[in-house]
Amino acid sequence: MTVVSIPEHVPADRVFRFDFRNDEPLRRDPWRYLASLDGLPDIFFSPDLGGYWVVTRAALIDEVFSRHDLFTATSLAIPKIEQPMLLIPNHLDPPAHGGYRKLLANGLFSPRALAGLEPETRRFALALYDRFAPGRCEFVEEFAYRLPIDIFLRMMGADPGHRDECLAFIKKVFRGRSLEETTAGFAAAHDFVTRWLTEQLADPEANEGGMFRAMTAARIEGRPLSFEEMFSITMMLFMGGLDTITSQMTHIMRFLAESAPHRDYLLAHPEAIPVALEEMLRRFGISFIGRAAAGDFTYHGVAFRKGDAVCAATPIAGLDPRAYRDPLAVDFGRGGEGRRVKHLGFGSGPHLCVGAYLARTQLTIMIEELLPRMPGLRVAPGASVETMPGATMMLKALPLEWDI
Repeated sequence: MTVVSIPEHVPADRVFRFDFRNDEPLRRDPWRYLASLDGLPDIFFSPDLGGYWVVTRAALIDEVFSRHDLFTATSLAIPKIEQPMLLIPNHLDPPAHGGYRKLLANGLFSPRALAGLEPETRRFALALYDRFAPGRCEFVEEFAYRLPIDIFLRMMGADPGHRDECLAFIKKVFRGRSLEETTAGFAAAHDFVTRWLTEQLADPEANEGGMFRAMTAARIEGRPLSFEEMFSITMMLFMGGLDTITSQMTHIMRFLAESAPHRDYLLAHPEAIPVALEEMLRRFGISFIGRAAAGDFTYHGVAFRKGDAVCAATPIAGLDPRAYRDPLAVDFGRGGEGRRVKHLGFGSGPHLCVGAYLARTQLTIMIEELLPRMPGLRVAPGASVETMPGATMMLKALPLEWDI
């Protein structure tokens, strides 16, 4: 935990302690704690984690995501990392961002590159279920950590034996409690991706992964991607999608295990799962996303100075009572009859998550395949369920039981 002195341009009435990587209430009941931020100013300054601004209104968080002229994506880490590793396209602002995002949307995340995603995900999910002990599992280690990375490694044409090494650096990056831990995670990721990508490019035809092949076939401004660009994109894919899907799985399954009415509704109406999923993504937001002030300016009455770190958090956005009535309630009909509720779970603006379809597919199939096979689903009696805070929030463990 790094606490700094308050910068001169920050008024005293906007200073409040908030540390999304370490605050103890986040371990017990994170969303009620985050909902309590409603009583603070729309934008406040925390001296924790090196000092950063926190935005508490959904509408303003949407603007932070969209106004790249004010809030640059070139600095995302909180606490700030000097000379951060470039992740394409996450660390780029328009117009440089646009060409790479189009490359990802039309290449790596195209229907061709993701061909077979749904049946493969079902096959992987059922294989993991079959390994559970009869009527019980530890969901985090036995399913949530495994499905997203197994699917991703398959799409990249990578040996599934790399899973544990990848999970080790992902955990440090997203749940490191200090700058040193986070930096160590990035260093380990750098070493792995450099080694793996060098091996693959030595014989690219031997790699049958759809996403990898799309990356090697991609063209930017009429030319192939350089090694540095492929490295940056591969790092982004590891950092951007694996931990977030895993984290989301843990919270959704805990909720369904603890709410029989919602679970029974989805069992009786499986066609409603896609709509219900959006409400759960809103209610159980997980990501604390960083931006930096692109210059000196005043925004909604607050003076920013160039380089100021800014946190735009999806869980805070999803709990804003100005945007959602009774935001702590889970209402599968919140968006209207058969309509999906709008939320910022995948961001918005130029950096709207290009992997949203991949995430939704895995989450939907998890619910479709597991719930019918887990009658009477419940959290194991006496279990203490703890949330691990960090750049994303996820459960440390989730022991589940169901009737055999």
